[in-house]
Amino acid sequence: MNMEKNKKIVWGNSLSIGNMEIDNDHKRIIDIYNQLLDLNEGDNFTLSEFARILSEMTDYSLRHFQREENYMLNLSYPSYEQHVGFHKDYIYKVAMFNVNLMSNTPPSPQTVLNFLYEWWNFHIMRKDMEYENFKSDNDYKVDY
Repeated sequence: MNMEKNKKIVWGNSLSIGNMEIDNDHKRIIDIYNQLLDLNEGDNFTLSEFARILSEMTDYSLRHFQREENYMLNLSYPSYEQHVGFHKDYIYKVAMFNVNLMSNTPPSPQTVLNFLYEWWNFHIMRKDMEYENFKSDNDYKVDY
């Protein structure tokens, strides 16, 4: 299931990739998305709150990506290198949001929301699902 752009996300089974521990990590990115949506749509926008949310996006990726990459290595996942490349792209993009925050051309909250929307629909619901399907198809017993 795809997220609906610019609408609050409520976790449901249709958002699961079939692994509870990974799903718990993914719930965190939904929470970040919802916080940013509130900030963007509310009357209390502050640069410091926007910076805090961008920082959370970085913190999330550092924790989650390391665990996910170790998990894929333990699975001997054949698309591991490609998947890590997607993670590096995310880290770079979020780093640039942070760097540009104090520039003459800061990112808008809507730009970051669009990025997270695309990340969810392309990466989490497709690419993360692929390694979980690989695990199931090969009947691997690997913990996250």
